[in-house]
Amino acid sequence: MKRCGTLLWLIIANLMMSAVPAYATTWEDATGPYSTTVVMDTGPENGYYIYRPQILTANTHPIAVFGVGSGGHPRDYGSLLPSLASHGIVVIASTSPYQFDGSKAIAGVDWLIEQNEIGTSEYFKTLIPSRVMAIGHSSGGNGAMMASRKNTKIISLLLYAPATDNANASDLLVPTFFISGSLDASVYPNAVKAKYLEATKTNAWYGENANQGHTGFGKNPSVQHYTRAWVYTHLFDDSGTARGCFYGPSWTFKDASTWKETLKNNNAS
Repeated sequence: MKRCGTLLWLIIANLMMSAVPAYATTWEDATGPYSTTVVMDTGPENGYYIYRPQILTANTHPIAVFGVGSGGHPRDYGSLLPSLASHGIVVIASTSPYQFDGSKAIAGVDWLIEQNEIGTSEYFKTLIPSRVMAIGHSSGGNGAMMASRKNTKIISLLLYAPATDNANASDLLVPTFFISGSLDASVYPNAVKAKYLEATKTNAWYGENANQGHTGFGKNPSVQHYTRAWVYTHLFDDSGTARGCFYGPSWTFKDASTWKETLKNNNAS
């Protein structure tokens, strides 16, 4: 009996260890503590990829919905989306090559939150439905902005070179981080900055990275450094150095190296 009890305890201990991150991590780590997986052809009409921790734990994981640029696919962002998942985020991204209207982002968010309430779902009670961020690149940035205006579950925005069409930054009501690249010949930095200046109803930030073109944001170390800071601030409620990058009179993003210009509006106290 004693041996059986010991074996049972070892099994339980191993299961606990496999469900918990192997080491403590911070937002500054490029790779988080979770082993990750990608689930293909899932979600509404099997039209989504989900990048997520391999083992999901109860009431732990915030949600990010990602919008690709025109003609793109989630696979094109292979440096970014798995990295977010390694920090414990469940990322859902439509495989549609055209996501400018935000409908795919909204459908993805709603589907995941529904799964969180279905007892037979692998996502059952593992997500944090109150923590949802929309991230978009190029025309996907327009879609992310549109989605945030139509879906109140989205609490913050991260926009890489947003190619805005019918989305008005003046309508935004959630904290928004606009990022442009000095080397971008498709969406010029002054166009992104103009959208930032229009975002007067919410806290907004703008950064122009001197080494960035229109693609490859996920491979730029400095862009990803501040991406993680933004994510930890708004999805994990980090009140330390991550939040200090953007908030307070001594916000550190203003002195970031390799960034040509960094701004925040007067609402971002």
